Amino acid sequence: MPIDTPTPTPTAEAASLRYATGVFAPWLEKNAVLQDAVSPIAHPMNQGVDGHSGKISGANSESLFLKVLSKDQERWVRFENAVEMAKNAGNSGLSPRLIAADEAAKAFLFECLGEEWRPAVVLDLRTETLRETILTATKMLHDLPALGRNISVIKQISELRRHMETGISHVVTGATIKVTPPEDYARMSAMIDRIKLGFAAAANDSAPCHVENSLSNFMLGPMGAVKIVDFDRVANCDPLSDVGALCNEYCRTDDDVAQAVEIYSGHPHAATVVRVKLHMILAAFKWGMWGKVSHFSSSRPAIEYYKYGENQFMRCAYHIANWDVEQLIKEM
Repeated sequence: MPIDTPTPTPTAEAASLRYATGVFAPWLEKNAVLQDAVSPIAHPMNQGVDGHSGKISGANSESLFLKVLSKDQERWVRFENAVEMAKNAGNSGLSPRLIAADEAAKAFLFECLGEEWRPAVVLDLRTETLRETILTATKMLHDLPALGRNISVIKQISELRRHMETGISHVVTGATIKVTPPEDYARMSAMIDRIKLGFAAAANDSAPCHVENSLSNFMLGPMGAVKIVDFDRVANCDPLSDVGALCNEYCRTDDDVAQAVEIYSGHPHAATVVRVKLHMILAAFKWGMWGKVSHFSSSRPAIEYYKYGENQFMRCAYHIANWDVEQLIKEM
């Protein structure tokens, strides 16, 4: 279908978006206009990294949001789970409604949130009402029907660690690239192994999880409304892993973590707080590795993967230095 694009630069990203508009032609007006939507950035704010996106506007219909997965992030995505979660969350009012999806094009078409919506930032969670709204939305997401994919944080860490220690293939050249580890990687890795043993010995709940850690995946709208977006990595796993990743985004004290647990579960149970703290360490280590691995395997050097990974590793090291991790493991 003919679509007018204000930026006709023949990049791979533009080509993938234009191709997807053809795939989704039955849902689009004949003379719809495709515009850029979210520019990818990893640091200091993680947003739009998993794909290329565009806003499609027609004269006689509501705008739609088009997303096509990036080649360098496809390896972390299970497409059918993303579709399933997007449908369930959209039908529950937790997210924008999924209009269509095409696995061959690795593309999604959503209803588009208006200009009055924006991604959450750390400052927003200094407001108690917004903290409650976001954590409540997270709990509601975990109460949706189970997905077809199960994956533990430990398994994700094992896969990323393999790439960290043996190399990863570049998305374009296919060459195996050696990943440079951060300072103190060996000590952090050894502590992760201790936490891994603790979780292996304990009972773990499972629920459909977002498996992300960025506040930008919570869109804030009028009258304190919240919508959750970006379901690319969703899977069934320990729901407290989502809580831990979210706490890493804004919690600065033990009291902050305890309050987050109380909002999420209804009570600041000591054992639950301990598990969330351990998940905060695991999440920081996981996303540190993801940033490093993505830096060396991506074809998009402008995205600040390296800085993002370093920042997450610093967070992991901080937690390990400030908490008695061995004692936390005993208290699980």
